[in-house]
Amino acid sequence: MLNRYSVRAVDLIVGSVNAVIVLTWTLIQWAVKRNDTEGLNEDLAWAMLAVSVAAVFFRSSFPLTVTLVTLVATLVYFPASSIDGPTLMGFAIALYTLAALGRVVAAGIIAACTFLIIVVSEVIADFAHITASETFMLGGWIIAIPAIGAVVAHHRRYRAETAVALAETQRRSVAEERLRIARELHDAVGHHLSLINVQTAAALRRLRRDPGFATHETLQVIADTSRLSLRELRALVGVLRDPGEDAPTGPGPSLDQLSSLVDAARESGLEVDLRVDGRAELPATVDAAAFRVVQESLTNVLRHAKAKRVQVKVVTGTSTLAVSVVDDGVAKGAKAPGNGLMGMRERAEGLGGTFYAGPLDDGGFTVEATWPLEVVE
Repeated sequence: MLNRYSVRAVDLIVGSVNAVIVLTWTLIQWAVKRNDTEGLNEDLAWAMLAVSVAAVFFRSSFPLTVTLVTLVATLVYFPASSIDGPTLMGFAIALYTLAALGRVVAAGIIAACTFLIIVVSEVIADFAHITASETFMLGGWIIAIPAIGAVVAHHRRYRAETAVALAETQRRSVAEERLRIARELHDAVGHHLSLINVQTAAALRRLRRDPGFATHETLQVIADTSRLSLRELRALVGVLRDPGEDAPTGPGPSLDQLSSLVDAARESGLEVDLRVDGRAELPATVDAAAFRVVQESLTNVLRHAKAKRVQVKVVTGTSTLAVSVVDDGVAKGAKAPGNGLMGMRERAEGLGGTFYAGPLDDGGFTVEATWPLEVVE
């Protein structure tokens, strides 16, 4: 609505300026030359002048019609009038508008036809009205006007395409950020909540069997896990804050934190065998992704596998980092991967690595992921 109003306002301004210039100039010339020889039909000339001036007010709404009307009015005006006023100005504005609005081919055809009419008519008249150089200069301007309009149309189209591309990029960035935050919530906070759930359920079972069961150690594990969960949650909330605000953050996820991760799993009653082979300075993105894969794998084991033993391997080679998590539980839901497996695959393949998850032939489930050590961050 605002854009339409702006176009109409511009048309009103352009039409008014054109009317003032054309009418003022023509009236001044008429006052000076009114005693000179009259044209073929002065009344018709004034009518064509009025039509040309009025048509410009509608240049954006009906660009092709206005261009043709102003062209006919101009071609009729000059033979009919003895005054060589600036009537051609209305046609020039209309021709430019036609090209600037994207009707470049139509504008080019009209300009070419106008050029031929001007040149041929003056050649036949032996350049009685204007000189040969003036004729070709005028014709050159008639050709140049749609060319200028075409440049403007191209620039407008480029700006529109750029705006669309920018909006799409922003939309994609927002979607990727939402996906990243959702994945972090699922992997980090979800893991800690799963540990709390497992510990709580185990303590309740023990209490049912033995009302005198000491829950101090279990409650300590739950407290520690809750504290870690809150720290992760604060860090994620910090991402959503404005750039200028302070946000509580902590160290990012890293394979250096594997020992605490494994200890928490062991506290839940799971036998975990951790093997680390090789050390290297890892890219931060690879380090975080590898930790999250191990974390989510252990979460899945605790929640779904009913496993007793898990083996975690981390192997750092000269060019590749590989992790694997193998359990001896039941491969439940392996044929219908959920958000956890999808998130792990995205973490691996998004950094140029590989991912595999599936049941073992002799029972249990394996998760394997690799990353190149040289990653463009």
